[in-house]
Amino acid sequence: MKNEKKSFGATLGRVWSQYSFIFVLVIIMIGYAITIQANGNTFNFGHIASILSSQNTVIVGTIALGMAFVIITGQIDLSVGSSLVLTTGVTIVVFNVTNSVILMILAALATGALCGAINGLLVGFGKMPPFVVTLGTMLIYRSLTLSVVRKIDPAISGSSSSQFAMLSSNSKYMALRKSFGAGKLVIGNFSLPYIFFVFLFMAILFIVISKNTKYGKTIYAVGSNEKSARLAGINVTWVKISVFILTGLCVGVASILQACKISNVTPASSGVSYEMYAIASVVLAGVSMAGGKGNILGVIFGALSYTTINFIIVSIPGLSVDIQDTFQGLVLIIVILIQTVGPVIRENIQRARKRRQANA
Repeated sequence: MKNEKKSFGATLGRVWSQYSFIFVLVIIMIGYAITIQANGNTFNFGHIASILSSQNTVIVGTIALGMAFVIITGQIDLSVGSSLVLTTGVTIVVFNVTNSVILMILAALATGALCGAINGLLVGFGKMPPFVVTLGTMLIYRSLTLSVVRKIDPAISGSSSSQFAMLSSNSKYMALRKSFGAGKLVIGNFSLPYIFFVFLFMAILFIVISKNTKYGKTIYAVGSNEKSARLAGINVTWVKISVFILTGLCVGVASILQACKISNVTPASSGVSYEMYAIASVVLAGVSMAGGKGNILGVIFGALSYTTINFIIVSIPGLSVDIQDTFQGLVLIIVILIQTVGPVIRENIQRARKRRQANA
């Protein structure tokens, strides 16, 4: 009987340590359902669909996939919000000028990859701290975009109000904005936004890379022990550079989603704090900020959890907008504390058990 209890406890501990992000999402979702019910409404699939199509899920979540790789290698990227603004600006301008979906996609991916490559090269070859490099490029990317949008011809930017906006007069506008950006796949009585499937596809791609490729294993190796990785023949510099480029590509995909979902980007305010939201999604996914550990599958749940936290806070009646960030921060700290304290408690219990066995 005791062995069965130990076996069950050990199994539960392993499941929690590996898939805590699933339990976290379920708990947060229950909290959201209770909030909705307390407001006199019925929690239904429409609320879930809103979470799936939210910016914090599809746009920030896509960026968070690349951020997870950066963090697993023991680095950080603070520039993703600003590079999203820059990349989306280029994406919209190319669309406005060419009316070509293919050129728009290529411009988004190329610009995002370039922003990521600049970060990576400065960190990899320049041996500069990632925090300092990406803090600098965060300021540069947004400032450049803001400067350009105020000087560029409105016929190209698509707006005269210091923002880049897709031209509704272009023949491809309706297909991108209405059919795709706001479109939904209807399955019976349920509907799922198309843009969520893009995020899901990106997540599956990154999961496959992390688990089933040699490159994915090198990312974890570099984050676990950089010196050992070098001795094992891994090109650590290239791995560090490459994860920033991958993050840039994720930003490129996110910029396409931004353009299609919202149809515009405002350099002065769009993407502000997205780097923090992406990091929060990664942390909620159970990825270690120390590097070397983390399940990319968890990023899907982390993004959904963070979005649901936002929805809960917004749903609380009478809660001032000024104090919402305080509640958001508190909830985030509590959730992360639960995730981090669990393994510590389990480790202390195991140590105590071993001491008792040694003394017996």
